[in-house]
Amino acid sequence: MTARPFPQSETRTALTSALPPNDQSDSAPRDPRFTFVPPSHARALNPDNTIVEGMRGAGKSHWWAALNSEDHRRYLAEVFPEARIKDNLQSSQGFGTRVDPTLAPSKDVLAKLIKSHNARHIWQAVIAVHAQFPSPFPQEARQWEQKVEWIKANPEDFDVLLYKADDLLTQQGRMRLILFDALDRMADDWIGIRPLARGLFQLALDLAALRSLRVKLFVRPDMLQDKEIQAFPDSSKLFSRKVELAWQRADLYALLFQCLGNAPDGSEAFRNHCKQYFSVEWAENKAGAWVLPSNLRSDEDLQKALFHAIAGPTMSSGPQGHKRGYPYTWLPNHLVDSRDKVSPRSFVAALRSASESPVQSNWQYAVHYKALQEGVLKASQIRVKEITQEDYPWVDPLMEPLKGKITVPCEVTDIFEIWEKKKTIENLTNSISGDVRLLAPHWKEGAEGVLRDLEDLGVVSHLRDDRVQMPDIYRIAFGLGRKGGVKPLK
Repeated sequence: MTARPFPQSETRTALTSALPPNDQSDSAPRDPRFTFVPPSHARALNPDNTIVEGMRGAGKSHWWAALNSEDHRRYLAEVFPEARIKDNLQSSQGFGTRVDPTLAPSKDVLAKLIKSHNARHIWQAVIAVHAQFPSPFPQEARQWEQKVEWIKANPEDFDVLLYKADDLLTQQGRMRLILFDALDRMADDWIGIRPLARGLFQLALDLAALRSLRVKLFVRPDMLQDKEIQAFPDSSKLFSRKVELAWQRADLYALLFQCLGNAPDGSEAFRNHCKQYFSVEWAENKAGAWVLPSNLRSDEDLQKALFHAIAGPTMSSGPQGHKRGYPYTWLPNHLVDSRDKVSPRSFVAALRSASESPVQSNWQYAVHYKALQEGVLKASQIRVKEITQEDYPWVDPLMEPLKGKITVPCEVTDIFEIWEKKKTIENLTNSISGDVRLLAPHWKEGAEGVLRDLEDLGVVSHLRDDRVQMPDIYRIAFGLGRKGGVKPLK
């Protein structure tokens, strides 16, 4: 039996007020009450884990910013103790977007420093600043050049001051966590990025032996797959302990319900309906945030019942609607990439778009199933824009010639023939614009190499018969067809 639908007007209001606008970046953390920590993320937040790997939109920049917020750390310590964020933790940002230039050298400063200094010395200077080394380290010097020069000239003094800083933190019962994000923005190309990344990773391995001074690096998957970046002694000891930011289906819906339960408008009606018709009671914490009930974190049957009371039980209004899928599984299934990963940003974008779509007059639920389909289209547009304009500019020149010409699944040769005819691969270096010109890692290997890069990125996959498939989250916005699928953009 279908559960009683959530009140339509209040629930739509809660959705639009709780979910961030689709053009909002996750680099600035929202109010702590909208925070949910999946199990794998709890391990990633643990100060003892140095390398955190995450796809675009998985939460790297969100957690980088949240860990630097005292309010968020306090919330995490209370509501998600499994993250092991204690009251004694202090944090600062060693590299990332919009960081105080006295705390982290910018891309331009790094480009100047790396011409005459070892990358390791540069990052040691950053650590010295954040660890608040006393004299003789030139802590008050305005130029990074002076600080790096001192590190280079005084390696023994650096070791002594580092040991003393760590020992003082231990004696005081404090922990200092230095955070690094947006490492792909350290330089304009891989040639510039590789030595800086390798030096930072190597230093991170050395610092792992300290007791109270920690570093945490949020890293893109392609950087961790680069053999030149990993080319330093004992690198496997560092990379084998990486933690991946993964989102399971239950995690995505837990995030949704956490947001609805704390929505600025409509949340009280949502929580009351949960209690009256699903026997789910919410509790308020000391800071005034409503804490997601434990059974809504992982009980997928309960999550499914709640979501179907919001969006209807099937993806159709007819008696055979179940043949077209159930909203609870249909939505994440159409947002998944070829590696079976879903970005929470895509999930939220689809639901935000669906909540803003008009509901048909004869529909009793807050969200119409056709609005979910429109939401997937919107999420695909956002996802493709993110990877082509911000992180992976080499993808768009590869996809543009295929638009309207390919229906997936297709033969590999169908793609290669179009690329050859359009001279796509040989023109790739000239077709990338923007500040950061990172080429496909294996573009020198030709069509086979860049296709493998697309597969590593999750844009395409190979079926057992070796045909190429593309998931909807990319296919729709890239304009490729698929029989029976959501129509591509034209």
